[in-house]
Amino acid sequence: ILLLCALLLLRDLWGESRQHRMFDKLDVIKRHVTALAAARQTDIQLVGPKKMRHELVEFASAVSGDVRWFNVCCRMFRRQEVFDATLRPFVDNPNVTAIHLVCRPEEEPFWRSDVLPKLRKCERGDKVRPPLWGPIGTNVSFVLGDVDGDGRDEAMLSIIEEPFAAANQGPSVPRFLIRVFSHCDLIASLEDMSRHAMSDFAATVEGTADDGPATRL
Repeated sequence: ILLLCALLLLRDLWGESRQHRMFDKLDVIKRHVTALAAARQTDIQLVGPKKMRHELVEFASAVSGDVRWFNVCCRMFRRQEVFDATLRPFVDNPNVTAIHLVCRPEEEPFWRSDVLPKLRKCERGDKVRPPLWGPIGTNVSFVLGDVDGDGRDEAMLSIIEEPFAAANQGPSVPRFLIRVFSHCDLIASLEDMSRHAMSDFAATVEGTADDGPATRL
């Protein structure tokens, strides 16, 4: 996000410099913006399409304890290869104790038809808890978890709207991921968002004991 803002700033400044021939001033500002981006780049990391799968699997393999996934698009898991590359690495990680999902109510039919059957085939599928359903007024989706074992969360974040995601008459597919490291100030906001949603939303999956992911086929 910081890098994108920096690029937009540079674009505007470049246009101004062309009009006023302020090349020297532009060069100085460019150096300051570049230094600022470099100083803050360890807070976040923008992950492009070619590395998304690798980075998400690496994150899922390193995380431990409880994982919280906010604003989950259950339709995204319709294809087996997408499920295997996104949710399953968290499920297969023996250090993950529970996976908590927060979803919009309109995702419930896809949870039942597309996600539950796949979880029932996973050896550790029962660690995925029945989702919490409720209205979500943002297009941000993220996964929170402790990667370093120090009790501090990191996050994998996606923005489910153009130009960060593509929607072709179906679920929005992220084009980019944003890795948010534990020392970034944004983590506290994501934790608050997840905590409030999990507190406010009621689990509405009927017959959890019989219809939950722990039920084997």
